[in-house]
Amino acid sequence: MKSQLVSLFAQIFPAVFALSSVVAQESVTRALPVSGEPVPLQDDTSISRFADSRLIKQPTGIAFTKSGKLLAIQSNTHFRPEGYEGPENDQILWIRDADGDGVADTRTVFYDENLVATMDIAVHPDTGAIYVATRNEVIRLWDDDHDGIADRDRIERRLVFLDTEGNYPHNGCSGLTFDDLGNLIFGIGENLGAAYTLIGSDGRKISDQGEGGNIWWCQADGSSLMRFATGFWNPFGVCHAPGGFIFATDNDPGSRPPSRLHFVIFGGDYGYQYRYGRRGQHPFISWDGELPGTMPMLHGTGEAPCDVLYHDGYLYVASWADRRIERYPLTWNETHFETKQEIIVQGEGEFRPVSFAIGPDGSLYCSDWGKSDYKLHGEGSIWKLDGWASEARTMPDDQSRIALMKAPLEESITDPRYWKDPWLAPATVNTLAKNTETHLGLHRPDPANQKFSARQRALMLLAWRKSNPDDPTGLAAFCLKDPDPTVQLLALKWISDETLGADRGMVEAIVNSPSSPTIFLAAITALARIDGLDVGDKEVQTLVGERLKRADVSPDVRRAAFRVLADREKFLSIEDLRAIYGGGDPDLQIEVMLTLLTHPDTKAAKAFAKEVKNNPEISRRVVRFAREVVGRPAAPLADGNSRPPTSETAAWSEFLKAVDRTDRSPEHRMDHGRLIFHRHCASCHRVDGFGRLGGPDLTTIHERGEEHILRSVLDPGAEVAPQYEPWQLTLTDRSEKIGFLLGQEGGKSIFADISGNEFEIDYRAIVKRQQIAISLMPPGLFHLMADSEIADLLFWLSRKR
Repeated sequence: MKSQLVSLFAQIFPAVFALSSVVAQESVTRALPVSGEPVPLQDDTSISRFADSRLIKQPTGIAFTKSGKLLAIQSNTHFRPEGYEGPENDQILWIRDADGDGVADTRTVFYDENLVATMDIAVHPDTGAIYVATRNEVIRLWDDDHDGIADRDRIERRLVFLDTEGNYPHNGCSGLTFDDLGNLIFGIGENLGAAYTLIGSDGRKISDQGEGGNIWWCQADGSSLMRFATGFWNPFGVCHAPGGFIFATDNDPGSRPPSRLHFVIFGGDYGYQYRYGRRGQHPFISWDGELPGTMPMLHGTGEAPCDVLYHDGYLYVASWADRRIERYPLTWNETHFETKQEIIVQGEGEFRPVSFAIGPDGSLYCSDWGKSDYKLHGEGSIWKLDGWASEARTMPDDQSRIALMKAPLEESITDPRYWKDPWLAPATVNTLAKNTETHLGLHRPDPANQKFSARQRALMLLAWRKSNPDDPTGLAAFCLKDPDPTVQLLALKWISDETLGADRGMVEAIVNSPSSPTIFLAAITALARIDGLDVGDKEVQTLVGERLKRADVSPDVRRAAFRVLADREKFLSIEDLRAIYGGGDPDLQIEVMLTLLTHPDTKAAKAFAKEVKNNPEISRRVVRFAREVVGRPAAPLADGNSRPPTSETAAWSEFLKAVDRTDRSPEHRMDHGRLIFHRHCASCHRVDGFGRLGGPDLTTIHERGEEHILRSVLDPGAEVAPQYEPWQLTLTDRSEKIGFLLGQEGGKSIFADISGNEFEIDYRAIVKRQQIAISLMPPGLFHLMADSEIADLLFWLSRKR
């Protein structure tokens, strides 16, 4: 009742509750009612509210000055709703406990001139200068007289300036930190693909467009600007550890969870490019080091990670959407760090952690946006954690970091460490790039030179690209003939990224005669880039769909286009599918039948399949799949008496050898195995573009061998990558759900349950999300299949298709 009266009073007398920038200093004398406070999950840790919404609203970054003052950014511009009565500009506030009772009661406006979309604040460890990141600039402020107000004669605007038409509030400048020498490092998000020019204080300019988010380096005065690392979505939080180690949080694109925690190496490419679509599913995009030369993530994080803080061998991450503070203990493993996720604070209600700062008393302070709404809402807090620090962990010295930046020339090719270890890839590529001219014969990625593996040739290609991005020697076209599909893919990516028009003829030839669906998609994308077309998710799918429907394309093109067409059952009508089916290619006809299985027009799909099933002139192979659409008879299950009593791989392997029948052709077994996959596996897995992506894509699982596949089915929980761990959700109505996170669209998260059924949840309805280190794949899946079904499923999965 009391809280309701307070709310009513605020509506009637809003001016009493509004904090105006006109008033330089204000005090409060009593605490607001407590509800839904975050809970510490480790022993000896306590958490208390240091400042409530009468002192700070919508806080983003916080930092302590060298004299111990807590400065906090109050956002007054980040999606300002109509009728909002707060100040026009963002404010940097000095929040303090004037009466010494442990709770803040006074605030002073430190600085508030022309601040828009202000995201972060940091204090220089040596000079004490206060750096502020707004959407479009880095500002340097001073308080030499320590009066808690920025010195008017030392306000340095545009220390770094982002010149762009992009204006989304929180994908510009953010993530301020300093290296061991006091140089500035900061992040900039993907800028929604808009063109930009980043300008340093000395006039140095770097321009680009569509390449994704970057981490930048410059001297403390904003000069000597350079790109430190690339391939991020939005590196909102960046921090530094002694020895020169840099870490960053990174939000995820729509369909490529999880969000990432990074160990950031100079020159590293972390795989994401906005130009190839927000969903992050294009073969030119790498999210966890899938492509040679790109960097893996250190670990997945909770959703919407904001700040990251280093302290005594641990990283601390603020997960805004999951309402929690995460801790990651760091362990050095020769060339990189390893870690695990620990949740140390879990909030409910409207706890939305954003930024960290360590106070002079050793307490950890955390800003709290206060509500799940991006629009300004008048809520916010700063929390104080005591007893949060753990025993210090051993960290490597700076020589370990330096070793990651340098690779001896000969060893960079001859020593397997340098071309197998992804963490050494930047050093390897940089070394080779500096020596391409003087060592032409040795370091040209020539497939005729049998002493170099495909991985080595891939890194050589990247080195040549780094030293000669415009490709005056025609190396990209040369590498299109490489027998390895990954080298071909990297060559097409080079042509696409740099729009190398001289190679258009070869790219067009690949589009018309692709070696695989992936290469087709890469080539049609490169062709579009050369022709000046957009290549976002929808644009590329439109190009693929148009090519698919053309009457003059070859069966290989039609099959490739069909496989890479996302959501083909939604994109293609039954009439479209009939036209594609009529080409007479049995393999493509089978895939049309598989599309009918998930087509939204169920009645028309079954009618079409029934026609196929009843046509005596149709291939028996196609008819098997048509029966699946119409409705299959129940498969006879084995009684299981002769099956191995345990899930031991060797015992099952021997058993299935006895099950294998020689009276059926390999083609028959392959088709049957594919059918079984779609009955039991396609609700969560995808192969060759068919199925769902709740679990890992199994298109290339044959490369791991039959024993690995069998072991994965017998014991699904033995090896689960973080991105495929399911989420347990607690909703505002206290109901619970569990499922795979497929992606985000707008304000909604999209999940798939254990049956593969998708469901959407407004993120504001999620009270708590917890990732569970288990597999949703049922361990007893074999009990749902006949012996021959198990054998044929493994037969199909373990062979290249």
